[in-house]
Amino acid sequence: MLIAFSVLMVAALAAPCTVSAVTKTWATDIFNFEPRTGEGSLTYGLSNNSYLNYVVAADEQDYGISSLHQAGNRIYATSNNTTLIYYQSKSTGATTGAAATDGQTDFSGWSAM
Repeated sequence: MLIAFSVLMVAALAAPCTVSAVTKTWATDIFNFEPRTGEGSLTYGLSNNSYLNYVVAADEQDYGISSLHQAGNRIYATSNNTTLIYYQSKSTGATTGAAATDGQTDFSGWSAM
C-alpha cells in the first residue's frame, strides 16, 4: 500500500497537468484528476479495496492527499507543504479516516515515516 501510494504521489506531482480546484472524497476504482480545459487528463486505477482522498485548496496551490486500504490498519497522507509521508492508525475495515484536507493540514497526532 505504501509503495502504491508513493508511486501515485510521484506520478501526480511529476505530470504536467494542473488540476482544477476539486475535492475527491475517498474515491474508489478509477481516480480521475480533473484538469483545466484544454489539458490532458490524469487517470489512475486504484487497487481493490483501496481508497484515495484528494483535496485542492481554492488557490489551486495547496493540496492534501491521503490513502488507505480497507483491510489495513493505517491511513497515509501528505500535502504540498511537507516532504514527509505521515500515517495514523485506523480501524480495519474502515473506508474513510482522518484525511489531509489541503496544503495547510496540521499533522499533529500523525507519525512521520
